[in-house]
Amino acid sequence: MLRQTTKKDVRYLFRACAMKIKSLNPATKMNELENGHIQKRRVRCGKPNCKCARGDFHTAFYHVWHKGGRRFQRYVRRSQVKNMRNACELNRNLQSKLRFGRAEYKQMIARIRELLKTF
Repeated sequence: MLRQTTKKDVRYLFRACAMKIKSLNPATKMNELENGHIQKRRVRCGKPNCKCARGDFHTAFYHVWHKGGRRFQRYVRRSQVKNMRNACELNRNLQSKLRFGRAEYKQMIARIRELLKTF
C-alpha cells in the first residue's frame, strides 16, 4: 500500500533536484571547452620548389565547428592540437551530462507536480 505524500517529501524532492543541478557544474573553466572537432588535412603550400608541388602534401590541423547553421574553421598549430582535442572532448562530455541532467530534471518536475496535485 502506498503511503500519503507529505510536504516533507516534496521538499526532499526539491533538494534532490537542486543537488543534481549543482553536481553538473563543470570543474573546468569555460575557455577550456570548445565545440567541434579537430580535422587533419593534407594541404599544398604553393611554393614551386616544395615537396607538396610534387604531390607529397603537408599536414595541417583545423578546429572545425558549426554555429547557427554555418561552418567555421580555424588553423591549429601542431603544438596545440592535443590541448584542442582535449577541450573538444571535455565539451562533448559536459554536453552529454547536461542532456542527461535535463531529462532527469524534467522527470523530477513532473513527479513534483504530480505530488502537488494531491495537496
